[in-house]
Amino acid sequence: MTSTVAAPTRVRTTGPRTRQERRFLFRRDIEGMRAVAVGLVVAYHAGMPFLRGGFVGVDVFFVLSGFLITGLLLDELARSGRISLKDFYARRVRRLLPLAALVVTATALGSFLLLPPIDRGGLVVQLVAAMGSVANWVFAAQSTQYMAATDQSPVLHYWSLSVEEQFYLLWPLALLLVAGRGGLATRAWPVVVRRLVLVLGVIGGFSLFLSWQQTASGSTYAYFGLHTRAWELAVGAALALGRPALRRVTRRAARLCGTTGLLLVVGAAVGMNEATPFPGLAATVPVLGTALLVVAGARAPDHGVSGALSGPVLGFVGRVSYAWYLWHWPVLVLANARWGTPEQVGGPPRVGFLATTALVALSFLLAVASHYAVEQPLRRAKLLLRSRERTFVLGGALATVALVSSTALAVPSHSRTQDRVAAAASEQPATTLTNLKACYNDFTTTSVPAADVCRIGPKEGARRIALIGDSHSQHWMPALERLAAERGWTVYLFAKSSCAVVDVPVWLASTKSEYASCATWRESMLQRLAGMRVDAVLIGRWMDYRDLVLDDSGQRLSRTEAVDAWQGAATRTFARLKETAPRIIVIRDTPRPAGVVPSCVSRNQGVAAKCAFDKVASTGLDAGLARAEKAADPARVRFVDLTAQLCPTSRCPVEQDGVLMYRDAHHLTVQFARTLADPLGDAISAQLR
Repeated sequence: MTSTVAAPTRVRTTGPRTRQERRFLFRRDIEGMRAVAVGLVVAYHAGMPFLRGGFVGVDVFFVLSGFLITGLLLDELARSGRISLKDFYARRVRRLLPLAALVVTATALGSFLLLPPIDRGGLVVQLVAAMGSVANWVFAAQSTQYMAATDQSPVLHYWSLSVEEQFYLLWPLALLLVAGRGGLATRAWPVVVRRLVLVLGVIGGFSLFLSWQQTASGSTYAYFGLHTRAWELAVGAALALGRPALRRVTRRAARLCGTTGLLLVVGAAVGMNEATPFPGLAATVPVLGTALLVVAGARAPDHGVSGALSGPVLGFVGRVSYAWYLWHWPVLVLANARWGTPEQVGGPPRVGFLATTALVALSFLLAVASHYAVEQPLRRAKLLLRSRERTFVLGGALATVALVSSTALAVPSHSRTQDRVAAAASEQPATTLTNLKACYNDFTTTSVPAADVCRIGPKEGARRIALIGDSHSQHWMPALERLAAERGWTVYLFAKSSCAVVDVPVWLASTKSEYASCATWRESMLQRLAGMRVDAVLIGRWMDYRDLVLDDSGQRLSRTEAVDAWQGAATRTFARLKETAPRIIVIRDTPRPAGVVPSCVSRNQGVAAKCAFDKVASTGLDAGLARAEKAADPARVRFVDLTAQLCPTSRCPVEQDGVLMYRDAHHLTVQFARTLADPLGDAISAQLR
């Protein structure tokens, strides 16, 4: 597990020999950088409008982690000629695991007390992933983002800890491999340095390329993956490797680096937002800024920006930054889920500004308390410092307690009501109509199957309908399936999740980038329709693309501009459908509930009446796009509106005749959609007369 050779006397070690060298092991300005980083993240998660790019605080942490960990490892290697992996991992366990286990356990308890049973179903896997340091891969697989989901995981922020812990696992091994079996006894220090420079260059360059490529393609793994974040850690490692050179930077240059670095980090936090393709090349801005701050503090720690970062207030916040990072997110998520209301129809629930401020303060108090009551005592416990084995035993015990308690608390309770709600929420047309799985495309698929593959009903039915659109076309398929069976209709389905059917570029929230595969799929779908003849093209779509339409440069348009762009796109798209169908029928979107319906019903123990919502507020979003579509082709475009069936009074129900109507915040359940077959069929037939 270790490489044990003495450091050659001719090599000037980087160990803590002088006062200046000791500053590299504890630098007050780095505590200040940690304070800035955690402050940006907390402000962003609290919804501060002027810091919509506050997520770059995580990138600051990555660079600092690479710098500090590599510096410690190099000091040990140069001073003693070896790296003790057992000692290193024991230090990591004492430093990180106690608080991580405490917060996971507290989060599980809070979820049990505050979340409806149905929302705890997927939490167990996430809690286990958080404790197992693989949260980043689990959340990437679940296509989850900070700014994308309405049902945020209270341990989502553990993804960045998982990235760092994977780095801690692999990087010491890489250093030992580079130093070789004989370590510094057989290789001069400059040889080791050159090898490390080469390794860091290869790892960093390839990782940055992957980050750029996968961010451009819209992969969620770009945001969460170690492979796309390793270059940020490598930048910090390279700075640690170049510490002797940093000491030779002039004070004037150091002060300039500090000012420029702070401007880059803060500028990224202010100028970037959820629409910025990230990490990709955009992440180079905060990473470069952090690197410049590290350079500045190495030479002029008491002057300029570095001096300001070394102040006592920022130093205190920096010392508790790890604890604050752990506590702030579950406190916000659980409180918002329990007491929040959507700021806009269909949006995630949030408490007000004052309540959010109080929650941030509460999370800071929890951080301070746990830092002094748990983190520091265990980190400095003499009993643990004397024995690595005791440290590992304690770490295993804490992890076991966290996992067992989390599993016990987070598992949802079962009752007839809860099981009914869970079943309605989990059933989806794509899985229910098994023969149409290939016809409903996910976020990456771009091909469209042959028409007969996507057909329900007879080949030459009484009516021939092609249903196209996004997931809001798909949720009508159970009704159309009944029409195919009972009225002999022929129905074709061509749908892609979150993809506008008209020829306009749109932004995809889950990847924070332009939805490139949507345009490719749309073209493939239109070409498929060009060879078909149907009585009508039926369009089902989400009501509110107004905030997602992009211009040619990839920037989001204002709502007024978006409606104008939608009309132009609809004109182009409908013109291409002339040879396919004499009539274009748009299904007006369903009323939008105020939140996630199954969660609301579950929280209220099956009393669905408590989840009813206002009709006017939930139906007005569709008007602008509908006007644009009508103006695009007045002669052929018709509308089918089933709002009266879904919402017969001023308050819209979420349950009819014992059937839950919505499986989330806007999609119909399979069972309820089937009950709408007759009114939908009659409305379509009326438009074809």
